[in-house]
Amino acid sequence: MPAKTIEEILKETRIFQILRPKLVTTSPDIPLKEALDRMHREKAGYLVIADRHLKVIGMFTEREVLMKVLKPGVSLDEPVSKYMKTDVHTLTKADTVGDALKSMFEFNIRHVPLVDEYGQMNGVLSIRTIVNFLAELLPTEVFNLPPRADQIHETVEGG
Repeated sequence: MPAKTIEEILKETRIFQILRPKLVTTSPDIPLKEALDRMHREKAGYLVIADRHLKVIGMFTEREVLMKVLKPGVSLDEPVSKYMKTDVHTLTKADTVGDALKSMFEFNIRHVPLVDEYGQMNGVLSIRTIVNFLAELLPTEVFNLPPRADQIHETVEGG
């Protein structure tokens, strides 16, 4: 039986099979300072903003920090809801890794909140998790990459 291609693996592998348990959430009314402190403390590049029923209402990521918060006149006492992204694309744990990659590319995002059949959040998938999954699939190819992407050897190294 021939080995599966990367495309086949991405179409078959479900998000729950590679998901890491980390989920960093908060409510929309916390101050920016507290949101930034939480991201730093949790070593997370995102916060999933949810209402009291655990429905995803927004995302606050490093991108929002760079594009919206680091501007003159922004007070760290303002609520995170003022700066969060509200048009959030979600997936479920049953969706495929390929679906996640497609969404990340299409919507230009690095984190996708995961919801259950009731629309309540139950995880987040990051591009870093997908990269780690792919690196584990292709250890020889990844570990044998040259230090520079443009580097090409004329001869095979070794004996």
